[in-house]
Amino acid sequence: MSNEDDEIDGKSKISSIILGLVLLVALGWINYLYFSKHVSSNPERINNFIAIDNNINKFRIPVSSVFFYPYGQGGRKIMSSQTAPKILVAPSQGYLYSPANVAKAYQRLLPWKDKIRNVILVAEHQDPLFAKILLSKAAFIENHGSKMSLNPSLSEFLQQQFGKEATFENLSRFQAITEQIPQIRDVFGKRVKFAALVYGRQNSAEVERVLLSLLQDRETLLIFSADMSGYYTEPENINASENVAVIVNLAQKAHLYPKLFDLVNFEDMTEQNYRLSELKNEKPLSTLEQELESLNSFARLYGSDLLKIAKVALDEAVMYHKHFKPSRENYADVLFNRGAVFVNLYQGEELRGSSGSLLPSQAVAFASAQNAYAAALEDKNFSPVSKEELPNIKIKLSLLTGFERIGYQNEADLLKKIQVGSDGLVIRDGNRQGVFLPSEWKNYPQPQEFLNNLKIKTGMSPAYWSNRIKVYRFKAVEISRHEN
Repeated sequence: MSNEDDEIDGKSKISSIILGLVLLVALGWINYLYFSKHVSSNPERINNFIAIDNNINKFRIPVSSVFFYPYGQGGRKIMSSQTAPKILVAPSQGYLYSPANVAKAYQRLLPWKDKIRNVILVAEHQDPLFAKILLSKAAFIENHGSKMSLNPSLSEFLQQQFGKEATFENLSRFQAITEQIPQIRDVFGKRVKFAALVYGRQNSAEVERVLLSLLQDRETLLIFSADMSGYYTEPENINASENVAVIVNLAQKAHLYPKLFDLVNFEDMTEQNYRLSELKNEKPLSTLEQELESLNSFARLYGSDLLKIAKVALDEAVMYHKHFKPSRENYADVLFNRGAVFVNLYQGEELRGSSGSLLPSQAVAFASAQNAYAAALEDKNFSPVSKEELPNIKIKLSLLTGFERIGYQNEADLLKKIQVGSDGLVIRDGNRQGVFLPSEWKNYPQPQEFLNNLKIKTGMSPAYWSNRIKVYRFKAVEISRHEN
C-alpha cells in the first residue's frame, strides 16, 4: 500500500505543480492585458487638456489670453473652476488684440471677485533701454470714463520692496495700463486694493523677485498687460516681449500651470464695442463646459492625428482583419492621455457602423484605433464593412466629456432640462442602458422625439416611463473631414 500511496502522492504533486503553472500563466496574461491597456496610457485625461504647458511659447498659435493656476496636492492639475487664478495675461495691443476677447477673458474672474483682495496691474515699458520701475503717483487711473482708484498703502508697499529703483509717475499715459482699466473696474469695482506699475526690461530680475513674493498671497492677483502677438503665428514676428518672459519665469518658480483661454484668428476680431457689463448676468462655466473647452483645444491641435489613427485602424481591420495599435514613436505623447471616444462610420449620409467608450479608461489613441476596428467589423446592427466599400467610408470621431446626473420630478420636467442640440444623453433602467451622442439631434430635433428614440435604442417602449430611470448628460466634440 505504501508504494501505491507514494504513487498517488507523486501524481498529486505533479497535478498541483501543473495547476500552479497554469494559474501563474493565467495571472501573467491577465496582468499583461491590464498593463497593456492601462499602464501604457498616461494618467492624464484629455478632458483636462491645457494647450500650453511649461513654456508659454511651446505652440506658435494665435492666443487671446492666458491664466496661470496653482497646482493641487501632489502636483495634480485641478480644474480652473475649483481655484482662483494667480496670473492673468491679457493682450493690450497687436494684431491679436480684441476688446471682445479680452472682455470674455475677464469674465473668468467673476466667480472670484469677492475672494481676490489685491490686484496689481503690470506692463513693460516699450523702450528696451528704459531702466526704471514706475509706480503711479495719482489717486486713480482713468480710461474712457472708467476710473480705478489706486490704493496708497499697496503702492507704498511696492515702493518699499523695489527701493531706489522705483519712482512715482502718472501711469495714465501708458496705453498698456489704461486699456485694462475698464475691465478691471467692471469685475472688481471698489472692492479691491489696486496698484499698477511699469518697468524697464533691464529691471526684469527685480520685478520677478518682488512679484514672486506676492504670488504666495492667496488673495492677490497679478494682471499682465502684454503685446501677445510677438509670440505667435507670424514667422517674421518672433521677438517676444520681455513681459511674457517675466510671466513664464514667475509661473515656473511659483509652480503655476497655464491654461489657454482662447484661440483667435483675424476674422474673429470684428466686434470692437464689446463690454464686460454685457456678460455680467452669465453664469460661470460648468465643469462639463470647461471640459468641452479643453476637448475643443485638443481637437484643434490633435484631431487630424486621431483621424489618421482611425483611418489606419479601419484599413487594417477591413483589409487584413488586424488590430492596429499606435506607437509612441510615431505620435505625440499627449495622444496617449486617456480619453473617451466614439467612432462613427458613414457611407454617404447613412451610418455604416459605430463603436465607442463612455469612460476614459485608456489612451485616446488606442481607443480611436480599437473603436474604428469594432465599428467596421463588430457592430451587430450592421454587416462588416467590405473591401469594396472602404474607399467611400467616412470617419467621424466624438470626444466625450465626463457625465452629469440630471435630477427631475417627472418626464415633462426632464424634457425642460435637456439642452437641445448640445446634450448627449445616457439613460439607465436596471440592466438596460442607452446612449445618444449630441450629433443625434440632427435626426431627432425635438426633445420628446430625441428621448423616445433613445428609449427604443435602450429596449424600452417610447411610452414607457419610470422615475427610477437614471439620466446623465455629457458634451462632445466632433472631429471629421470629407476625405480620410
